[in-house]
Formats: sequence, C-alpha cells, structure tokens
Amino acid sequence: MVKLRKLLFTVLGICAFTLSIYGQESRKSDFYFSGGMEIIFSGMTAIKINNQEIQNDVIRFAPVFNGQSYINMDVGNHFGLFAGVSIRNIGFIFDVPNEYQNGEYSGSMRKKMRTYNVGLPVGFKLGNLNSFFIYGGYEIEQPIHYKEKTFVGGSKQDKFSVWFSDRVNVQQSVMFGIQFREGTNLKFKYYLTPFFNESWGSDQANIKGTNLSYNQLTGNVFYFSLNCDIFDTKRKINRVKRATFDF
Repeated sequence: MVKLRKLLFTVLGICAFTLSIYGQESRKSDFYFSGGMEIIFSGMTAIKINNQEIQNDVIRFAPVFNGQSYINMDVGNHFGLFAGVSIRNIGFIFDVPNEYQNGEYSGSMRKKMRTYNVGLPVGFKLGNLNSFFIYGGYEIEQPIHYKEKTFVGGSKQDKFSVWFSDRVNVQQSVMFGIQFREGTNLKFKYYLTPFFNESWGSDQANIKGTNLSYNQLTGNVFYFSLNCDIFDTKRKINRVKRATFDF
C-alpha cells in the first residue's frame, strides 16, 4: 500500500505540474464523452506454486467483451484528464506441472482462468490531443464473474463459473497507452494486485483436477491491447466541423 500511495502521489504531481504549464495556453476546457472496445492479449508474470516459479509463456487472447466509456476534460490542445467506467475480460493460461495433478485426469493439463471485471479508470493525456498523444492512469476493478476451464491433452474436460467469487481479489492496476491518428490505440496494463486471494483457505475447494489450493498459485496479470476510438469523439466532431466549413 505504501508503494501504491507513492505511485498515486507521483501521478497526481505530474498531472498538477503539466496542468499548470499547459493551462496557460488556454483557459477554456473542453468536456466530452468518448469510448470504445479493446482486444486483449494477456498473461501472468512470474507464476509461482508454493513460492516456486514455474515456466509459463502462454498468451491469452480475449477479443470480447471489453468496453469502456470516459468523460474527458481537455485543457487546451496538449493536456487532458479522463475518468470513466469499463467492463473487461482478464485472465491467464497456465500448464499444470505433473506433480500437482491429483490423478482425476490423465495427460497434460492446461488451465484457462478469467474474470469479468467492472472498473473505474482515471488518468491523464499528454501530447497533441487532436492527433497523437500518450496517456497513463490507474484503475480499480471489481471481479463480478469467474470462469475456469480444464483442458487435458488439448481437449476440454471441465468448466465452471461463479458470480462474485472470493477466489479472486479486487484488482488495482496502472496503465500506459499511445493514441494514434484516426483513433487507433495501443495500451499496456499491469495489475498490482495478485489475481487469486491469498486468504482462500485449505478447507475450501482446490483447483479442479489438482491438489492445489487457489492461494498456492500466485502471480500478477498483465496485458497488451489494441483499442479503437477510445478518445476519438472530439476529433470526429472537429472533422465534421471542418468538412462543413470547407463545404
């Protein structure tokens, strides 16, 4: 929590400093809504079982459903703030080592685990807000639906899902992105909170097909994503105005 507070104070300091600089160029602030979809490629850093790191380089592809809506405040043409709401499909894939399988299934076992989260992001934008800029921020996400699939030898053997499971933690994350012309957007996000709840007890259900409790599996999710039209509303309006004026 100390590191998180330091990070937040640093971000707020950068925002305040930048705002004081760019706020001098124009006293007018533009407020507008924007939003869009994102296609996510996620994984987990340093997956550990009982504090022993295991090899894992599988990337999870999540094209649906990932949406976000923002209210924006642009101060001049080079600095802005945003806040909003999102719904996001995040998770990871890992191969269960043979020594942790309980014999229920025979063969190589792969797990796919994910949650749907409702998030509240806040952040800042810096650059040419009508063309190319970077942005960063913080987001807190509440998992609302957990799903787990079990594959053995490449074939799906089991799946289950549950609403509001305490297997997983409320997630806190930081993000960094680049917005290109015409709305294309690349983003990187790292989750500061471990995916599974370390308080999940040994008296509760194990991971299906293994002798592992959920709190024995640790790691933090990260992802890269391709986004469309997240901050593009203002530019669309400006293009319409220019087209009307030219006509």
